[in-house]
Amino acid sequence: MAYLTLQYSDNLVKYLDFEQICGSLRLIMLDQKIFPEAGVRVRAYPISSYSIADGHSENAFIDMILRIGVGRSEDQKLKTGEMLMMELENNVKKLLKTEYLALALEIIEIDSKFSWKTNPIHKRISAIKKYGKK
Repeated sequence: MAYLTLQYSDNLVKYLDFEQICGSLRLIMLDQKIFPEAGVRVRAYPISSYSIADGHSENAFIDMILRIGVGRSEDQKLKTGEMLMMELENNVKKLLKTEYLALALEIIEIDSKFSWKTNPIHKRISAIKKYGKK
């Protein structure tokens, strides 16, 4: 499993395409080759109520939390975190120059004995790869 959640201040919607950002971050996660394809999810939620730093109305944030199952090495987690942060920074580089945007990423490992899932997507993707059908 690899679930990346973005929470962002809703004042960013006029500047950024979060569908595109989610897609590019999903590809970064898949490129790491440490997460099952069917277990990768990226979702973004606007936050309408917030107060940041000095309270300036243009202050904004994107907070990423990557929840993953145990079993990846420290190097794999570090590389994944660095690649995700670099991709997000590339997507928002103009806004970073304004000095009103704050970015954050945290990786959290989930113990499988405390995580329940039902996901037939794995089966469907395996069949496509094996038999070439959808």
